[in-house]
Amino acid sequence: MDNRIEHTGIVEGVKADCVQVKILQVAACAECKAKSLCSTSESKEKVIEVKGRGVGNGISVGEQVIVYGSMQMGWTALRVAFIYPMLILIAVGLGSMVVLSLSEGMSLLLMFIGILLYGLVVYGLRDRIERRFSFSIEKI
Repeated sequence: MDNRIEHTGIVEGVKADCVQVKILQVAACAECKAKSLCSTSESKEKVIEVKGRGVGNGISVGEQVIVYGSMQMGWTALRVAFIYPMLILIAVGLGSMVVLSLSEGMSLLLMFIGILLYGLVVYGLRDRIERRFSFSIEKI
């Protein structure tokens, strides 16, 4: 099993320390033969920035490349984006309704405040989080 997540893309911009690569992100079912019958298939274009000293050397605009990151990076993103917020919702919801015996409306308000505070913490730590999400690039 390969231990990295990779996408093929086209180079849009090149600097000495940053390369911008446009990738086509497709939903899991976008490759399905029955996608014309289904309304859930979708795809989006995204621009990934690959940063690092000398990363743009030997790469030119319009060139096809592979952008990749570690599988661990994917698991970290999953935790930050889905698992931790869900745990916050469950803990605050159960704590406010069961332990504190608050109404559903008040519990919902506290859950919203909990998620808002989590979002502010993630926003405040965005530079540290960004350093953990570094991509690499290789020519095809």
